[in-house]
Amino acid sequence: MADDQHVEQELPPLDTLAARLEYLFEKIRPTPEELGDSNEPGRKYTNKEIADKINAMASETGVSISAAYIGELRRGVASDPRTSHVRALADVFGVNSGYFVDDVAARRIQEQLTLLSELRRMDVKQVALRQVLADNGLSATDTQLIEQMVARLRAVAAGTGLGDADAAPDGRS
Repeated sequence: MADDQHVEQELPPLDTLAARLEYLFEKIRPTPEELGDSNEPGRKYTNKEIADKINAMASETGVSISAAYIGELRRGVASDPRTSHVRALADVFGVNSGYFVDDVAARRIQEQLTLLSELRRMDVKQVALRQVLADNGLSATDTQLIEQMVARLRAVAAGTGLGDADAAPDGRS
């Protein structure tokens, strides 16, 4: 079963422009500011939203694009976009434009996005803990030791079936 967790870490092949673009749609999500009052946190961008972002910068960049064309790129129907479209897509997603044409750059960005997803999944609790410990004068080494202790306690609790709320100091639940 432990091997099942490593399957998630395998990176999918990004052998076409469509696969690379779809990967960005899968991994990069709208910010809370972009979502506004929407009750859809964590949802994917739509083709229209990406087109709108590119078109909003058209006066500066001279690049415009349609949602339909982005859909064609995602499906592989269109596979040879203009360089300006590649740059605009890269800018909107916050990646280097080399991602779309260079296998090494694509792999590096894919690894970075996977790491970012993992860090988000770990939650911001660790960041808050580090800040509290630093504010109380603990060194980086001390902070790391405390984080390791917390991780070990979680592992022990998971192994015994006791969650944080279920574990009593005297061992009774």
